Amino acid sequence: MSRRKRHGFTLVELLVVIGIIAILISILLPSLTAAKRSGNTIKCLSNLRQVGQAFAMYAQEYKNVYPVAVHDLTATHIKIGAERRWYDLLGEYVTNRKFATSTDIAKIRRQSVIWGCPEWSKSEEFNPTSTTDKLRPGYGMQYYPTYFQDFDLSNLAYVTAGRGKYIKADRWTKPDRRGLVADSITHILGTPAPGTFGPPPTGKWFPYDYNFMTTGAIPAGTFYVDAGRHGRRTMSKEQSWRANCINMLFCDGHAQTVSVREAYIAIAHPGEDKLPDRPYGGG
Repeated sequence: MSRRKRHGFTLVELLVVIGIIAILISILLPSLTAAKRSGNTIKCLSNLRQVGQAFAMYAQEYKNVYPVAVHDLTATHIKIGAERRWYDLLGEYVTNRKFATSTDIAKIRRQSVIWGCPEWSKSEEFNPTSTTDKLRPGYGMQYYPTYFQDFDLSNLAYVTAGRGKYIKADRWTKPDRRGLVADSITHILGTPAPGTFGPPPTGKWFPYDYNFMTTGAIPAGTFYVDAGRHGRRTMSKEQSWRANCINMLFCDGHAQTVSVREAYIAIAHPGEDKLPDRPYGGG
């Protein structure tokens, strides 16, 4: 009895199989990437809520006041031994140690929700010898609890030469609508004044108008949010104005993903929809 000969794949068959695998990868890869980013967004929101709990614990211990975004050494009306920032003031409530300066917080970078956004590029590219990297954890705190209502510089939660103070938690009004901390490439959420900020081309925000990796100065009038964090990779600046792309912690402790427009409203005039859909001056 003769045995049947076993034949391997022909070259044509092998190429067909490779082609099918390549097609499947091209179909599945975007979905897997999107699923990973969606998971990172959820993780980031969870970490922001824990940051919100740290704000509440700080307020409980310090006579119902929130930490300031920055307490600068130039402040003489409220003296301090070393520069402090919101994240190292909160550090002891998210870990088991106190921090003496704003750069000390970097010591617990990989174990802390302060660096809580896995989509923040510096989570992996962190340079331990860079002071800038130590001071930018991927989240920024806004410091205008009442400023856009009373335009009183003394009511800024940013203590520097001759102005600013620690603001009581209940002075951060409309807590369910007032943003407190959000995705940012800086430690603060600098916010342009009403009437100077709007949709493209008027408004400026990251990453469309400033590349922090190569540019030294931030353009005047820039809103310090990072709109490239949680939106679609192909999202344009115009789309980020309306589409959810920024994770934000609100004063009542909840966190959600918002658009650039919503983030600005949550800081400048929470609960009041005063921004136009078109650039200022028409167009």
